[in-house]
Amino acid sequence: MKKLLIVLICLAVVCAAGLPIANGIIMERTIKSAIEENNNRAAKTGTDFRIKILEYDRGLFSSRVKWCIENPGGFRGKDMAQIVLVNQGTHGFFSVNSQTSLEENPWYMQWVNTHLNGKDPLSIRTRFSLAGTMGSKIHMNAFSIEGKGKTVDFHTLDLDISTGNGFETLDTKGRWEGLSQGGEFVMGPVTFSSDLYQLTDIIWAGENTISLEQLKINDGKSDPVNLSGLTFNFNTSASEDKTTVTMVMDFHVDSIELGGKPLSDWAGTFTVKQIDTASFEQGMALYSGIMTQAGRRFEKTSGNPGDFQKILKDEMARNTPQLMSALNGLLKKGLGIEISGLDIELPEGKLTGSLDLTLKKDLDPSNVLAFAMQPDTMFSYFNLDAQLNMPYALAGGIPNLTRPLFPGMATGFFIIKDDLLSLDMHIKEDKLFLNGNQVVLNQ
Repeated sequence: MKKLLIVLICLAVVCAAGLPIANGIIMERTIKSAIEENNNRAAKTGTDFRIKILEYDRGLFSSRVKWCIENPGGFRGKDMAQIVLVNQGTHGFFSVNSQTSLEENPWYMQWVNTHLNGKDPLSIRTRFSLAGTMGSKIHMNAFSIEGKGKTVDFHTLDLDISTGNGFETLDTKGRWEGLSQGGEFVMGPVTFSSDLYQLTDIIWAGENTISLEQLKINDGKSDPVNLSGLTFNFNTSASEDKTTVTMVMDFHVDSIELGGKPLSDWAGTFTVKQIDTASFEQGMALYSGIMTQAGRRFEKTSGNPGDFQKILKDEMARNTPQLMSALNGLLKKGLGIEISGLDIELPEGKLTGSLDLTLKKDLDPSNVLAFAMQPDTMFSYFNLDAQLNMPYALAGGIPNLTRPLFPGMATGFFIIKDDLLSLDMHIKEDKLFLNGNQVVLNQ
């Protein structure tokens, strides 16, 4: 019995000693898997955002990893061609705790030494678990920057990021106390959160929320703006078979002061429904590739913004067949745009409205040519229901809003009701009606 007990104790000691080593191996696999996943995604979207391991020194009870992000955000210049990060990890019994440093970036350390007296405000701590999950805590201390006789104060930031096993989920939660420049500009605090899962190689579904407690602008040159309680919610969901996605964005403002008049409770919801998943992914990848190619070409020019516009136009023209293919895939039956609950109070009065526009059948972009010849035929492709009411004082001085623009219209887009400009437009039995009267385009 005593020998058995000794053997069991020895086995327990060996296993316990082996856990930190195993965690070090798991950390290495997790990091390399994350880098491979990112680079594969970058290759599919045609972007230059790449991650590379420069050094990996894994010991028994600690690891040191030096890696870099290449072309972060497309920055020009050799000093910002990459961001170098150094992770120093300690292997524990159940996880690896790592500290990340930016100290090997000359441009960053020069900024810290020049503007912050050598005090690095950034702290990044990461935990790699036995289950293959990863969680990072990012903290930024408050600091101030002086320039042109003014001081800008950047307040503290705390951000928690966690990923599931296989990096198929991403959760974030953070709070930034904001920034300010005396009494002229105050923004914050800002809180944000997300709960996402990877739907495809490019598309992430789930919920995002961002809230801004206060925004004050008072430069003494124009009417001050004072906003509080702004919240945006973004939600992307997929159909059961994942062939379509629906994106919903809603906003709410508790109060806003414009021109010295306090207003409250701005709200609205914007929805794009039943987007073809494959075509949407194709379009995102194509757009990313176009912007990357335009950026590469722009780096070789003088840097004039006009050059970029011309380059981007050329890239769009060069990719016209692919763009048309993606558009054709998106214009499927059920695709729709919806605006609901629009309620905005203005100094002149309240603006309210709604819109529901949906494709009744697949639409080929080439049909646009047929619409030009017989415009009324387009009504067979859509369901439409739209209403908008706005204060007459806001736009009553624009006569084209209330006058018929062509013979097929009995009224203008708006009619006058009391002190409001009112629009009511819908499609019924493949005919367009505006403010109770049919609109005939084939004239």
